[in-house]
Amino acid sequence: MKTLPACWMRMTLACIASLASAGAAAADRWAQLAYEPVALAWSAGEVERATAGNFDDIVRRAKGQGQYGCETSCERVRRVFERLVPLARAQTPRARHLPWTLTVVRTPGVEALALPGGQVVISEAFIHEHKMPDTQLAFVLAHEMAHSILEHERQTLHFARMLLRQDVPRSVADMYVEMGYNFALLSSLEPVMQQGEFEADELGLLLASAAGYAPRDQIGFMARQAVMDKTPRALVHTHPPARERLAQLRARLPLAQRLYAAHKAQRR
Repeated sequence: MKTLPACWMRMTLACIASLASAGAAAADRWAQLAYEPVALAWSAGEVERATAGNFDDIVRRAKGQGQYGCETSCERVRRVFERLVPLARAQTPRARHLPWTLTVVRTPGVEALALPGGQVVISEAFIHEHKMPDTQLAFVLAHEMAHSILEHERQTLHFARMLLRQDVPRSVADMYVEMGYNFALLSSLEPVMQQGEFEADELGLLLASAAGYAPRDQIGFMARQAVMDKTPRALVHTHPPARERLAQLRARLPLAQRLYAAHKAQRR
């Protein structure tokens, strides 16, 4: 996808340069790294309401299996998440007003995800499996928060709507039914969903760097995934290969390092 519509993430280098040069005097300011998408088929509120039940289902299932809440990583996960929230709120007017809640489960089948309404879920089993230090945990959480900030769910629904007959009125719920049964449509959305992962990686890396987590340490998570990467057989690949994601993250390191250096300068 060489050309993307204007609703996709754009970077504001002027803001980053301003933050990097402001030093300690800018300690109470945050870098704005993303812009809110516009002109999409449904409002953010419509998408949030349509997906709220997904969060309830995850919590209900975890509680029913006795796998709700954390046991050994509670304070660490909370600390990392709370350090990221101010950066997330600074990104767009909508992100500023999201509740930004973190839910920890111990369900082995759950890794990490974020819903459009700002609910972030991570599995303690996932954290332990990958032996994540704080820097990598920050990247994973910031990546998921970036999906909510950039409204990737809303954008995917919009692109799906564009691929269907325009003379048929459709709600968000209608679109989820269509995507659940229309394989051709879902397959056509594969590049859109993969582009969303690249964008969430980029914004996640920059957010966590601006929050004070070393960029090179952050991408250690993706480096490990690239070594282990065995793309499973699937009808639709929603995520790009880990080695491609790692290459793009490495290309963003100079910018991330500037944000990390700015954070350290503010703390002196």
